[in-house]
Amino acid sequence: MVKDRSKIVKEIIEESKRIESYDPGETIKSLACKLNKRPEEFLKINSNENLFVPIDFLKRILKEVVEEVDPRVYPKDEIIELRESVGQRFKVPSESVVIGAGSDQLIDLIIRMVVRANEEVLSIAPTFAMYKYCTLMQRAKYRAVNLMEDFSLNLEEMLASATPRTRVLFLCSPNNPTANQFNLEDIRSLAESFSGLIVVDEAYADFSDSSVLSIFQDFENMIVLRTFSKVFGLAGLRLGFAVASPELAKVMNERFQTPFPVTSIAAKACLKILGEREVIESAIKKVKVERKRLIENLNLIDGVNAFNSETNFVLYQTEKSSDKVFQELLKRGIIVRKIGRVLHLENCLRVTVAPPPMIDYFLSSLREVLEENGI
Repeated sequence: MVKDRSKIVKEIIEESKRIESYDPGETIKSLACKLNKRPEEFLKINSNENLFVPIDFLKRILKEVVEEVDPRVYPKDEIIELRESVGQRFKVPSESVVIGAGSDQLIDLIIRMVVRANEEVLSIAPTFAMYKYCTLMQRAKYRAVNLMEDFSLNLEEMLASATPRTRVLFLCSPNNPTANQFNLEDIRSLAESFSGLIVVDEAYADFSDSSVLSIFQDFENMIVLRTFSKVFGLAGLRLGFAVASPELAKVMNERFQTPFPVTSIAAKACLKILGEREVIESAIKKVKVERKRLIENLNLIDGVNAFNSETNFVLYQTEKSSDKVFQELLKRGIIVRKIGRVLHLENCLRVTVAPPPMIDYFLSSLREVLEENGI
């Protein structure tokens, strides 16, 4: 006879306390209720979504896909075709490509594949929170090495921090939230000296000028992550890919990845968008132009220090409390990302590079907030 059916639930709840939850921020609907606003009044520039890809273009693609896809059939052919198309687009062997439900799912897959309880994952600080989150989910140890004050890698400290139990090293390059891309030779040096897997998350690489895809074939222990959420404007479809040696990719695809990790609609939409290179290249150029203008204008505001960026977001520091600046912007319907302390820098926030009318409203509102007394 079952005496205590709630025991397992209590154990799960207790176990969960060791894991820091990943907070993507409140939904616009919940914020609208709190602030007595309509959802359409909010300017959402906190999640690094690419708003420069024309929405009419994406809707046309999706309408075509809906007409072509049979939702009763599992998406096997579409995934195979997508691997081939990704290989052609990024000049890597198609047998090196692993398709996943966004890079988040691939991060989780890699850690589950390689790391056991009481083993270690090494990364940098500050960086993308999912590396730590997925590591703790696996009951493994997460270790982070602070970046240098100029946001560069501390190679000596990173290599000294690796132990025989360190199985994976994660690098986000360009990095979130610091927005800088790490030196290619520094990454090469780490890959040559580190015996575990080195995973380079290039979610924002299309907004920069280089990529480790140019060197990944030199290292059997290197995996490169990319996503369709950023440059391709498909955050809502949840699709990304990993690039690894053919041998490692084969194992990942056949032994560790779920049989049908993405939907037919997502895979087919990505296939079509990969064929529309001019639209995406145009969006990248617009991001870079507006990014430069945003940084320049932020630095013209008294009490603001904006950092250089090789992504589609900008990290900036305010002399006044970032908590209060964040809340005052929110009252005006503007949602940015509150970061707080970054290494030795207090009061940091992050803003997505968006089309000019959005950025103009953000800049004028930020000026108002910083000019007000008592903030």
